Amino acid sequence: MARQTANGFSDIGEAEQAARDKAVSQANTRAGALDIVIQTRVRQLQDEPPPPDLQVARDALRDAASRQAWAEWHRHQAELHRATLTDLVNHHEEQAKRLEGAM
Repeated sequence: MARQTANGFSDIGEAEQAARDKAVSQANTRAGALDIVIQTRVRQLQDEPPPPDLQVARDALRDAASRQAWAEWHRHQAELHRATLTDLVNHHEEQAKRLEGAM
């Protein structure tokens, strides 16, 4: 039986304290075992390949990003070629006019 002490805490018997200590110890042991199980599962999940449907989704996203990057590269190349070809066409037209004027 617990009785109230001057500091406001209960004074419990040795048997009751031993039972509480045992319960806390068992809880700590279970918590430690649960931590080990969780850590083991985390390592397993890190080592396992993703499920096929998730892998397909990742591949699709990667393929879409790759296609988008290539599309951007081709657009950039088209702009460069357009500028170069426009300058080249203008140069040849000017040369032709210059040569025609010299005749």
